[in-house]
Amino acid sequence: MKKLLQVFLISIIFISCREEIVSPDNPAGNINEPVYSRTSFSYTFTINAENITRLVRDNTNLNITSSRIFLIIDDYASGRVEINIQNDDSFIIYSSVFANNTYGIIEEFEGYLPAYITINFIDFTGKFKVILSNSD
Repeated sequence: MKKLLQVFLISIIFISCREEIVSPDNPAGNINEPVYSRTSFSYTFTINAENITRLVRDNTNLNITSSRIFLIIDDYASGRVEINIQNDDSFIIYSSVFANNTYGIIEEFEGYLPAYITINFIDFTGKFKVILSNSD
């Protein structure tokens, strides 16, 4: 009886163990699930995308008028990403389209509060990350 209980407990332990546990805030294993991070001085959007077609419009909640955009696309396979940053008056501060690996695009803009970001994924496969932050 004792041996049977040991075998049962060991079986339960092995069955309940998982390999490669990925935390919810790690986009590496979460396909097509964006991860957001917001403070009053920075905004981050990250996604590990696979054939995604989606329009994301988000409030950045930033409180800065001197800002910088930093953008990375890695493991690009297909599609494109269109990005627009607008102020409260819908004036486009930044606009660009990407359809390849992109490492560290940095552009600064001053005198505008980046209130909204619009990211349009069109059949996009790759890892995408955009950071809006204070440029001071």
